[in-house]
Amino acid sequence: MGAVERLPEAELDVMLALWQFDRPARTARILQEVSARRAWTLPTLKVILGRLVEKGYVEVSREGRFTLYRATLREADYRRQETRGIARRYFDDSVKKMIASLVQEEDLTGADIA
Repeated sequence: MGAVERLPEAELDVMLALWQFDRPARTARILQEVSARRAWTLPTLKVILGRLVEKGYVEVSREGRFTLYRATLREADYRRQETRGIARRYFDDSVKKMIASLVQEEDLTGADIA
């Protein structure tokens, strides 16, 4: 998958839930996972899943009477792209500057860095 648009928070929450599953998941199971962060109804979740399907980030299938969803956008790919975007936007496209900023902001021990 090529460049991916930055996900709105609601869509990211659904993707974070989907990335927890190693197989396609039913909407009720996804809602259960998302409910730790959002107080959504099933219809709200289905709207967001529909958007993600339209964008090609989620695949939908049927198993009997159940609708199943599976992330096609890999978590590692999205995280990598977001990290590069942060470096580009805030640190002159320098991962080195970004890491230096993080180290300066945190009280890190040698064990944390290793």
